[in-house]
Amino acid sequence: MRYLVLLYGDESKMPEPGTPEFDADLAGYAAFDELAGDAVLGGVPLHENASCRTVRHDGGTVRVTNGPFAETVEGLGGVYVLEAPTLDDAIELARHLPAVNDGAVEIRPLVEWFDRTAEAPAPPNHLATIHGPETKADEPGTSAWDEGAAAHRRFVAEAAGAVVAGGAVQPVATATTIRVRDGELLVTDGPFAEATEIVGGFYMLRAAVDEVAAVAARIPVNEGGAIELRPIMELDLPDG
Repeated sequence: MRYLVLLYGDESKMPEPGTPEFDADLAGYAAFDELAGDAVLGGVPLHENASCRTVRHDGGTVRVTNGPFAETVEGLGGVYVLEAPTLDDAIELARHLPAVNDGAVEIRPLVEWFDRTAEAPAPPNHLATIHGPETKADEPGTSAWDEGAAAHRRFVAEAAGAVVAGGAVQPVATATTIRVRDGELLVTDGPFAEATEIVGGFYMLRAAVDEVAAVAARIPVNEGGAIELRPIMELDLPDG
């Protein structure tokens, strides 16, 4: 089974790049990558909330605003795609991510996942997450899901040069959030943030900064939904 793993944390407490604390975090993620090995199918670190843009469809008009889809100090710091036999196995892996110690990690089963990184001329530079109220289109096996899946296939075909990877997740009821506090693993059912607007899927894109919003505007969204665009941070992880 494949899982989308979302890393959350309080941005006011995150270390600045170039500091020993930041380097320690990088070492922690390098250690996780070594531990997880082939279970890591993909993953990217992200820039902070201030670098984010949100693309909304409003009565046929596309609106791009600065900032994340939902205003919060708990920023999305990165994502992983993991492969594990069961949810328990995914939790056992994810508990070793540094984000669990001072933030939280949300685990969502994936319905679909594709990765064209090996074929792309360059790695992705933006993560586009799909947000909005959950509808029948978020339930695999429904006719609404099939219609939405067809629309996404068309988007991927039309924007093939910009789409590097992507995936769709199971409904929010399947989400699990984990934290480690004082050495104890805390596992709760449900997403990290209680909200009516949830992450329904994502794409990793490669496009110029002044063009990526136009690409994201073509991503199909449910009524009332939006696309959140976050620049991917380029890092050299230290050897484990």
